[in-house]
Amino acid sequence: MSEFEKNEMNEDKDQSPDEKPQKKKKRRFPIWARVVCIILAVILLLFGALVVFIYSKLNKINKYDPDSVVTIPPEEESFETNDYVEGTIIVEPEDIIWEEDTNTLSSDKIQNILLIGQDTRIEGVTGRSDSMIVLTIDQKNKKIKATSLMRDMYVQIPGYSDNRINTAYVFGGYELLKSTIEKNLGITIDYFAEVDFFAFEKIVDILDGIYIDLNAEEAYALKSWGHRTVEGRNRLDGAAALSYCTMRYVGNSDYDRTQRQRKALSSIYDRLKQTITLPKALKLVDEIFPLITTNLTNGEILELVGILYTMNASGVEQYRIPADGTFTPMYIREMAVLVPDLGACRRYLWEIIYGVTDDGEK
Repeated sequence: MSEFEKNEMNEDKDQSPDEKPQKKKKRRFPIWARVVCIILAVILLLFGALVVFIYSKLNKINKYDPDSVVTIPPEEESFETNDYVEGTIIVEPEDIIWEEDTNTLSSDKIQNILLIGQDTRIEGVTGRSDSMIVLTIDQKNKKIKATSLMRDMYVQIPGYSDNRINTAYVFGGYELLKSTIEKNLGITIDYFAEVDFFAFEKIVDILDGIYIDLNAEEAYALKSWGHRTVEGRNRLDGAAALSYCTMRYVGNSDYDRTQRQRKALSSIYDRLKQTITLPKALKLVDEIFPLITTNLTNGEILELVGILYTMNASGVEQYRIPADGTFTPMYIREMAVLVPDLGACRRYLWEIIYGVTDDGEK
């Protein structure tokens, strides 16, 4: 027997028969680590479910489709005429010389959202742009501003004859109205949202009304239309609030009407901050979102909501274009219109929206 074989036999004898090869122990995570992993998994699952839920609600909003807009070609444009008012200056279209200015301001910290109110009494039917309000979200100064655009303002409409600003919406929808505003007023319109009378009325009712101070003439008019109102502070339901915002023959015509619309918008903002609850929020979403059309994406909507929440603005500043002293009432093409001093209007808007003058100084 070889020496090598003898050594192997001796090693086998030395090894006890009870001895077994040791198995490697599996490494196990501590209990606290497993608990943390489970909690994180639950949080991620809930967060994912919340995101899906929020996006399902936001998908109720109608997304703007430019291809679906019915336009009117320039050769078919029209002019809404009025009776002549004694004392109004009569001019020909060629007598109006516009101040040229292609400078359009914008800012990363400022978003301008054009709010378009449709004039329709038949649910589901598209109407005219009864109101146009530029809602400015100023992140830098933590302010919210609402600027009404007078519907009778006479402006340049790209590709068409000069006309009232609200005809731009009729002729070419949002895109033409946006181009008209930017060309004439020199501000950038970032987004738009369009609602009709039914959406406005439902919003007010879901919020249990809005509080408005009425003068004697306004209170009398609303009361004569069947609303229970008195001079002074009133809580208006949806129907009364709609009547309040659309009355044109109380006070100083469209000047006061646009002011009433801004007051109602400000009151809605206050009520949202004060009384909104989860059930009310869900009701707003389910009933109002399907009545809104916008070019905002779901992500952009959530971003703006976050901005508004962190800003915690105290209220809504209110303005009007053209402002007093920046326009002249005229009679053109048998239309009673307001011819603005575009240079003055631009400077006014640049200051209140962007905080700069016409030469760019802050």
